[in-house]
Parts: sequence; C-alpha cells; structure tokens
Amino acid sequence: MMNGGMNGADLLVRTLKGHGVEWIATLCGHGLDPLFQAARSGGLRLVDTRNEQTAAYIADAYGRLTRKAGVCAVSSGVAHVNALAGVANAWFDGAPMLLISGAAAAATAGMGHFQDMNQVTLAEPLCRFARVIDHPERIVQIVEEALGAATGGAPGPVHLTFPMDVQLAPAAETTAVAPLRRAAARAADDDAAAVAAALKASEKPVVVAGSGVFYADRRGEMVRFCERHHIPVITPIWDRGAVDHASPVFVGVAGAATGGPEVLHEADCILMAGAATDYRVGYLQPPAVRADARVLFFERNWSLLGEACGSGWSSAWQGWLADCAGRRDEFRRQVEMRAEEQARRGLHAIDVIHAIETVLTADPLLLFDGGSIGQWAHQLLCSNRYPGHWLTCGRSGVVGWGIGGAMAARLAYPERPVILLSGDGAFTFNVADLECAARQGLGFVAIVVDDLGWGITRTGHIRQFGEPIASSLGPIAFDQLACSPGAHGVRATEPSRILEELRVAMERPEVTVIHVPVVGGNP
Repeated sequence: MMNGGMNGADLLVRTLKGHGVEWIATLCGHGLDPLFQAARSGGLRLVDTRNEQTAAYIADAYGRLTRKAGVCAVSSGVAHVNALAGVANAWFDGAPMLLISGAAAAATAGMGHFQDMNQVTLAEPLCRFARVIDHPERIVQIVEEALGAATGGAPGPVHLTFPMDVQLAPAAETTAVAPLRRAAARAADDDAAAVAAALKASEKPVVVAGSGVFYADRRGEMVRFCERHHIPVITPIWDRGAVDHASPVFVGVAGAATGGPEVLHEADCILMAGAATDYRVGYLQPPAVRADARVLFFERNWSLLGEACGSGWSSAWQGWLADCAGRRDEFRRQVEMRAEEQARRGLHAIDVIHAIETVLTADPLLLFDGGSIGQWAHQLLCSNRYPGHWLTCGRSGVVGWGIGGAMAARLAYPERPVILLSGDGAFTFNVADLECAARQGLGFVAIVVDDLGWGITRTGHIRQFGEPIASSLGPIAFDQLACSPGAHGVRATEPSRILEELRVAMERPEVTVIHVPVVGGNP
C-alpha cells in the first residue's frame, strides 16, 4: 500500500512466495493492478504474455512437468474465459495449477459493474477447488486450501477470483484466519496381495502406465518392477511419461489415431497404473480387450507389490515380453517404411525425427505440439521409452499450447535444452508470444514442421471424401516471421541442415525457430 501498510494483494503475494511460488504467468488488465504492484514490491516475478491462453498454458505445462502448481493471473470477464483453455487442459491431465482472476469490487457483484460475471461458476466444472476471496482476513486460508487441493492426492487445477476491493483492503497476517484443518486427500491403498495373486495366475500380463504414475512420482519403481518380472508396459498416447530411459519392457503407446503394436487385446491380466479407462484403451471392453481379461487398478506401492510377488516365478513371461517387443519393432519398421515411401516426394517429418534422435544424448526437454507431427513423434521417438520430461498436449488432445509450454519448460529447467516440435497450424495459435519469450530470456528451440495444412485432418478428409475440406493452409515463412518479434529464424530444406541448425540452436540462449517445409502424410 502507498502508506506503507500491507493490503490484500500484498498478503496473497507473500502467501504464494511462502509456498515456493517464484513467478506468475500473466496478461495485464486493470483488474490485476494491485496484484501487479504487490508482486513487483514483493519480488515475485511476472512473466507477461500477449494471450491469456498462453499464460494459462504456461501454468498448466509447469504443473505437468514438475508436479508443483503453476500459477497464472488474468483480468476479469473474457480474459478469465480465455484462460480457461489452459485450465481445461490441466483438468484433462490432472495437472496442478492455480488460475487467479481479477474482478471489480465484491461489494457491487451482481449489480452490473464492469465485466460482471460469475467467474467461479464458469471455472467450477474444471477445478478441484474454486471460490471468491471475499474477505482479506481469509486470504491465507483460501490460498492455502486452493494450493492444497491443486497438489493433493488427486491433483488438478484450482481457481480463485480476487475482487478489487479485497485486493486493496488493509490486511495483516496477525488477523488472518488460519487454514482449516481438513483430512488430507489420499489415494486408496493398493491391494498388493490381490494384484500379486492375479499376476501369478496370468500368462500375458500388461501394465498400462498412465499419468497417475507420474504425478504419484512412482515411475521409477514401476519400471524396475516390470523389468524384474518381464511385464510389458504401454502408455496411453498423450499421458505423462513414466519410462525415462530406453527399456526392454516399454512396447509403445496405445490409442494413437495411427495405430500401435497389437498388445492389449491379447493380455489376460491388465494392470491399470494411473491410467484412465477411456477410448485409448477401448474402454476396456471387447474387442479391444479379452472378455476374460482380469483388470486391476494399481498406482503406488510397487515395492510392496514386488515383495508380494516374490521372485523366481515370472520367467515364463519372458516369451510374452519378447513377443510384444517383436510386435513393437515390426510396427516401427512399418511406420518407417511408410515414411520412406512418402519421403520420395521431398523432405519429410522422419528427417526431423532422425535429427532429434541424434541430439537426445543431451537429454533435452522435448515437447510435441501438433496432430500429424505428434503422431510421427509418438510412433518413432516413443517406441522404447516415454520420459517424464517429454511433454505432449495431454489427454485433451489440444493443439496450440506449445509456445507457452516451452516457456514453462525454460522456467522449470533453466539449464537444460528445450526443444518444441510443432506443426505449422499449431504454431500459429499463439505465435505472437515468441516476442514475450524472447524479451524475457525464455529461450528454446522450435522446429516448425510445415506441411501447409492441418495434416492429420486433411489426410482423413482425403481418405473419406477424396479431397481436403477447410483443412489446407497457405504458406508462411516461419523463419522470417520469427525475426520480427526478436527471435532467431532459419530455414532447413535438407536433412543434414536440420541437424546442423538444431545443434547450433541448442547452444543459443535465445529463441530459435527452425522452419522445415515437408511433404504431408501420416504414419
């Protein structure tokens, strides 16, 4: 406050910092003015964007990478609606994030004040916790409840509307209402004995490793258990990765639009490890799975499960695992053959994939944003691993999140290389935020694989209708476009040039866009 005292916005900033929050992704608006002043005076970084979607995608991607709540703040009305795109993405994926939305005074809510809207009602269906901060004395309590809900046993997005009069009201920690003592949300205890008995009775077990294993931070235990007992592992496409390094037990992704190794439909025991029962696993109904398949749900206690299983009895599964690995390798071979056939017409997505494979020894954060290029990446890069530091759109299947996601990756891991692999359509959603990334020192490498269309949809149209319908795009010189907002732009038209420019770009601190025009085609 101007007179030296603390107001509600100051107290909220202090509370966030007390929980380890180092920045807020945002787009300015008068509904946030007191919060901005409090952040500046309180030493809390503001990462500004040109679109509320990008701010929310930054918070969402940070939560999905780190399991800690990313925080974004936007003004009121349509700004709040725009930010709900990122909240929806976090809801699909179960990712922790906090959306703070400004509002005019609580005292005049419902009377027709500026941008009068029930923002909480809009956010509630997508949030673990959503409410108005209606009294300055309750700021600490409400913020701590929100953050607890975001990162608790079942993580997800949360929302707080922060009215202007509450932001400006005098506030003091000494008069703050203490956080309520609520029972912590806990995941149900996994029945290790029952799961072990089912596994021992099976001949063809499969573990479906979903996002829940990542958020429970049990992926290492899960992989070690499966490697010890020769159990194949698949991951539903777009879920958080659980296999950080190449592993003989990982046999690919399930539910991709372009297919995958035929594994799940033969399994007689399916262990759903933090994975959702949805279309990607055929709803666990025949013919996607056997009618007599035993389906169990298990997520956390892998060490306990290992003890319950014991040793010396799972060698019979070695043949089943070898069979699944053979199917994985044959499926990849078929994908590569299709790529080689398509590449006879010119530079192709597989040339980009090969370049990325070459630099994976640097262990970059790798983000996939796009339909067709996302399919190529999943089918080829994720054939024997699916690391937790690789990030896709998540279960929503959204495109256009990638620039915000890359900014989040740089905020989370300032010393590691960040590569965004994007389609041309996806890249243009929030392309103006290249300026924000460049200006604020959030460097990354973006490879824009440009097939002049919404590739996966266009291919489907041609197959169904004989021609594309509103799914082709015109040319954009992405290398030149990148230079205008302060990034570095290059164009690669030969396979060797892609790798050359990628290696150089990974050493640069700034944003680099590598434009790669390709012929179209799906795996």
